Amino acid sequence: MKLPFFNAKFLARLRESAGVNASQYSANAAWIETFANGQPYFRESNQVVDPPPALIVDEENNSQHDAENAKRVYSWLESLTPALAMEERLWAYLTHCTFPEYMNSRWPATGASAVHRRYLFEGKSFAALSRNGIARLWWAGYLTKDVKRDNPFELTDSLFLRQDIQVSLLERSLGKCGTVRTGVLDFLRVNRGWLEDNSFGRRIQILIRELNLLGGVAILDSLPPDTIQAFLARIGEGLVSDGE
Repeated sequence: MKLPFFNAKFLARLRESAGVNASQYSANAAWIETFANGQPYFRESNQVVDPPPALIVDEENNSQHDAENAKRVYSWLESLTPALAMEERLWAYLTHCTFPEYMNSRWPATGASAVHRRYLFEGKSFAALSRNGIARLWWAGYLTKDVKRDNPFELTDSLFLRQDIQVSLLERSLGKCGTVRTGVLDFLRVNRGWLEDNSFGRRIQILIRELNLLGGVAILDSLPPDTIQAFLARIGEGLVSDGE
């Protein structure tokens, strides 16, 4: 199949009508045809892909399947270029038409804000990609898959251990630095006990703050991941000893 995407005119209509249409969003995407009112609303790209994968839906705790769903989406669309993977028209089509059941379960459209944030793009920054319900899965795989490891998705699993980690690395510019991303995720993978501590949210904020400060005196991209890990270990020991 050829990978489809919304045309610009239809995407603009979806954005403008997000509040009115929010109640239409469900596990069934049939309303899209009605909203299109007989007009063409999507195009096919030249990108040929396999049929889309089935994503795991769990009414009780959907977040626990984010890592597995990220692996499935990224493996399906691994041939995407980063430029194409920043295209809102593509991800909007996938959230609305390809994975409506998953989206309705994981990110219900409770209003215009939820539609803009999870089904479309909320703003023009890289953070918008990490909030779109399907783009976030692909970019998580793209930024963390490492074919040199026995488990290529080892860091993907680490990324989805806690929501705080995703926000810290995918919604901030620091996360664009590969050595920082790898160092942080490996550090957290090794120090899993941190994830169970009630102070984890505070700790991850301090770690990221300290890395930002380090970036003021060193070029983070030039530091190997093990150096980043050693730096985080020193900060982490101080946090634990100080009762943070």
